[in-house]
Parts: sequence; structure tokens; C-alpha cells
Amino acid sequence: MRRPAGLEAIIVYKLTKSVAQALLGIGGLWVLARGADAAVATLAELILEHFTGAWALRVATLLVRAATARHLEVLTIALLGDAVLSAAEGLALRAGRWWAPWLVVIATALLLPWEIWHLLRHPAWGRVAIVVINLAVVAYLVLGVIREQRPAEPGA
Repeated sequence: MRRPAGLEAIIVYKLTKSVAQALLGIGGLWVLARGADAAVATLAELILEHFTGAWALRVATLLVRAATARHLEVLTIALLGDAVLSAAEGLALRAGRWWAPWLVVIATALLLPWEIWHLLRHPAWGRVAIVVINLAVVAYLVLGVIREQRPAEPGA
């Protein structure tokens, strides 16, 4: 079955995102198992040894202050949970399940207000890209479902 290019792009995006988040989540589990504080201190030390400039000092300081074991636990759980959800979305779309577009629309749309709020508080091009991609995914899938639900015109 040939899928529209837009749907294929969404499937690839969801499955790629799932794999990347799963790998990061597994990395988070590994860091937590080895001792989060020591791992973060080692990473900060590597940054300071291999990079120069005030930005390297800021990044290293931020890591040491913000990357507590509790923060890493929450981040790891969130990454692994979203990896599972993204995989389910991508695989359901790929299988052509009738409910798959709605799963993606609901899961994506629920997070849009939070993403927009963060974008307004801390503008960054990466956040703009995430919001634009997610809005495009929601719009594309909703329009696709509406198009499929529309009764066929007589004589068409």
C-alpha cells in the first residue's frame, strides 16, 4: 500500500524519535546505575578540559548544579515513556490503524500549550522548530482524517 509522502514523513519522524529517545533513556539508566553525581562531574570535567571559553564554564557549572540524580531519574523516565508512545504512534500509523491518526493528534496536541508556553518564556530556534513541526503534524493528520470521512461525491 502506497502512503502519502506526508504520512510517510510522520511515520519516519515518530520512529526515529522513538529510537533516539530510547537510546538517551538507556544512557540515562546507565548514568544512574553508575552514580549520577560522579558521571555529571566527569562530563563537566571533560567539557572544561576539551573546550575553551566562557560558554564551556557556564555549561559545566549548569550541569553540576542542575543534573541531580532526581532530575536525571525524571528525565530518563520521561525519555523512555515518550519513546514507547512515539513507537506506538509510528507503528500504528505504519499499520494503517483507523485510530492511529487520532492517537498522534491527541498525544501531540496535548503538549502544544506547554511547548508554546515554554517558547514564549524562553524563545529559541529549536523550540520554534518543535512547535512548528508538531502543529504541522496535527494539522496534516486532522485534515487527512476529515478528507477520508467526507462522503464521496456522486459520479466521482
